Amino acid sequence: MKKLLLMFVLTMGLIVNASAQGWYSDSDVSSSHKASLTIMNRSSYSLTVKIMRTGERGLYQILSIAPQSSGYVTFSKSDTYFTKTKATKGFETLYKKSSPFSVQCDAAGYSQGTLEFFVSSGRGGMGQGISKAEFEKNK
Repeated sequence: MKKLLLMFVLTMGLIVNASAQGWYSDSDVSSSHKASLTIMNRSSYSLTVKIMRTGERGLYQILSIAPQSSGYVTFSKSDTYFTKTKATKGFETLYKKSSPFSVQCDAAGYSQGTLEFFVSSGRGGMGQGISKAEFEKNK
């Protein structure tokens, strides 16, 4: 039986908004000035995406995203994150871990990013394949 491999094409564009207001302090970021990440599922797979803090600091948020849908995450502090993703379709389940990405949310500005996931059969893809056990860990 042929195994299908998960191929995530991550298009990550963190755009620092140069016109962000400078009147709020680092410790009190206005709710209208939070960093954000839109995650778009461009496949027929259901995704479970864990947003993880780097450095073994653990889980930040979990999103469940239906096929051909999107999810949205906000951040109130600058930090570095990565994703763990489970893609499910029928009896097939695939797991991947992304490279780290930085989020800025301070007096200098805030990030607005987009991740697009494409899941298809074939070889390759971006990100590291992981086991179910690794996906289940929240570190």
